[in-house]
Amino acid sequence: MLYSQIKEISKKTIRQKLKEFFEEDDIKNDITTNTFIDKNKNIKANFVAEFEGVFCGEKIIENAFSKKVRTTTFIKDGLKVKEGYLLAVVVGPSEEILRKERVVLNLIQRMCGIATETNKYAQKAFRKNIKILDTRKTTPGIRIFEKYASKCGGGFNHRFNLSKGVMIKDNHIGANKGISSIFKKSKKINAPIQVEIDTLKQLQKVLEYKIDAVLLDNMNSLEIKECIKAIKESGKKIFIEVSGGINYKTLNKYLIKGVDAISIGATIHQATFKNIKLEFE
Repeated sequence: MLYSQIKEISKKTIRQKLKEFFEEDDIKNDITTNTFIDKNKNIKANFVAEFEGVFCGEKIIENAFSKKVRTTTFIKDGLKVKEGYLLAVVVGPSEEILRKERVVLNLIQRMCGIATETNKYAQKAFRKNIKILDTRKTTPGIRIFEKYASKCGGGFNHRFNLSKGVMIKDNHIGANKGISSIFKKSKKINAPIQVEIDTLKQLQKVLEYKIDAVLLDNMNSLEIKECIKAIKESGKKIFIEVSGGINYKTLNKYLIKGVDAISIGATIHQATFKNIKLEFE
């Protein structure tokens, strides 16, 4: 892969983000809980899956609560669950669990949705030894969670942000008055260099320079095959990525020999929440 993969999210990051989310929900000033709930009462709450798919959110549950709450998780991220599966149990002060429940559920339901959606694509592409890549079409503020969920679903991470690699697109070329001008400035770059390609003619021009990857954008299967042939004939080892409005229904058209990866924004931005309920005992 061109880019580092998000295999886990640090406890520090999870806790910092959750702190922000709890502050947004203003849990300290939860009028309902502050008025009606006994501060000295402990409760037991079960996280139960109401969906069939891929679970993601184990470390979220484990790091969401204070030391006063005893947390037990029963399933690892990336494993498949069915409706009715017991995912985790938390035991502790009722006021803390009730204040935090919605934020925790929202986040892990979102992550389960992405992991499950990504897995659909990944399973189909796996047969052709092609990777499914996520994109930067993520929700501001929770990108780390969404890309981690993509990885848990069997996908792979494209660049995490703009500093992790070079993606030269038409606008960059236009602003520099051509490809040759672009590559005069690229020699000092210590990061993967990828170029978005719209035509075979453009690819042939780009192959004159040192690049690590191409993104074949909005091409049909015949055009993609022509580009793959041109790259092979060049003798260069170049990562071949395909993209452009690809969805689950059209995926098979792009599972072409020679393609290394397909980047699909839909695995994140079209993923739906997977229901998880909190049952109190």
